[in-house]
Amino acid sequence: MTYRFYPSLRQSGIYKLFLYCLLTVAAMYIYELLPAKKMLVVPSANIPHYIYADPNSAGEPMVSWTDFEGLAWECNIEDDGKPHTCGFNIFLGGGQGTEGIDLTSYKTINVDVNYSGSDQRLRFYLRNYEPGFSDINDMQTAKFNNVNVPVKYIKNDLVLSLSEFSVAEWWVTQYAAPRENSLPDFRHVIAFGIDLSYASLPGKHNFKLNRLEFVGEWVSRADWYLGILVFWLSAIMIAGAVSLARLTKKVRLEEQRLERLANQNSLLAQETDKYKKLSMIDPLTGLLNRQGLSEYIEQYFPVDKEKLVSMVVIDIDHFKKINDSLGHEGGDLVLKQVSQLIQSNTRQSDQVARWGGEEFVLVLPDTRLDDAVLIAEEMRALVATYNFDQFPELRVTISLGVGASDGKIPFHQLFRRVDMALYEAKAQGRNRTISASV
Repeated sequence: MTYRFYPSLRQSGIYKLFLYCLLTVAAMYIYELLPAKKMLVVPSANIPHYIYADPNSAGEPMVSWTDFEGLAWECNIEDDGKPHTCGFNIFLGGGQGTEGIDLTSYKTINVDVNYSGSDQRLRFYLRNYEPGFSDINDMQTAKFNNVNVPVKYIKNDLVLSLSEFSVAEWWVTQYAAPRENSLPDFRHVIAFGIDLSYASLPGKHNFKLNRLEFVGEWVSRADWYLGILVFWLSAIMIAGAVSLARLTKKVRLEEQRLERLANQNSLLAQETDKYKKLSMIDPLTGLLNRQGLSEYIEQYFPVDKEKLVSMVVIDIDHFKKINDSLGHEGGDLVLKQVSQLIQSNTRQSDQVARWGGEEFVLVLPDTRLDDAVLIAEEMRALVATYNFDQFPELRVTISLGVGASDGKIPFHQLFRRVDMALYEAKAQGRNRTISASV
């Protein structure tokens, strides 16, 4: 009896399931034993690096090497009441003029840096090239991912997580980065750097970078567990294939169940589409929001087709004063009525969106610059002469920047030029229209 029992046990499904469970647990444990993926950058010979700083009153840079080979430098910030910057940069993967290196498989950065000075925080940053957006030959256009660390935490064993880095707001604003380029990205990293927090405190600040090492995984935990999951799915599929003959009678019920799921998925898809459309509409004015306008531009003005288009960027003058005097409800009412005035002065082919706050963007397809200026001027006059029923004493004006493109420049460059024209209109006294320079 015992002789027959053990062979039957080894052939049973429970025995095989138990064996597979043991293998799964072993595979999960083995992952913890895998060696870390490491890339040592410093110390290393002949790695490109440089220091930078603002000039002092004598015209000399406020930074100097104390040990070029040992990566030690000194920032001597002049106390002239002006904000200054000073820091260090090290090229990765060839540096400027290249597409950089992919750091997506790395999770942390081990930094051993010595610092003495009066600053309370140091900034660590990674700059990466954004294909299709950054200029590969202009370091300043590379995305600026940074993290500020209090000096008290900067010790020999400082560990920075890549998840701590965020894109600097000044970079997003300066280069009018679209939404898809405003998140951290480590696929094309060009440089790593350390600098003083802006604005730097006056006095001497001494640095020495002893070690820089990127640490990650050869195989991510998610991929490793995915492999285990694929194994289990394969085993289940094989077991299912063996049992298929026994499940023939249940196929009809399964098909009915799948049909119900398909109907539910169809309803979910309709709901998803509904909420997607809602997510592209500004709830206050009913106009497209920034995301909606971005999708409209991508759909109707692809980069591979040259189309004549004009753009108008509109800003309500002194809107903060309106908000302060009328309250937010009054300010919202002004925004609604101004948006209606703008929309009433557009053609069916035009598209108007609320870009944010009190700023609006008008896209005029197949429209020359002269015609766009006329439309903008009519819109400015319409708003300036409008009487708000709820606020009889209120007079609202707008400033407008206008520009046109034949499709040979990207939309974000056109927007940047028109936005500069708007800035010029406001600088000249507001309530006026300025055309962007070509």
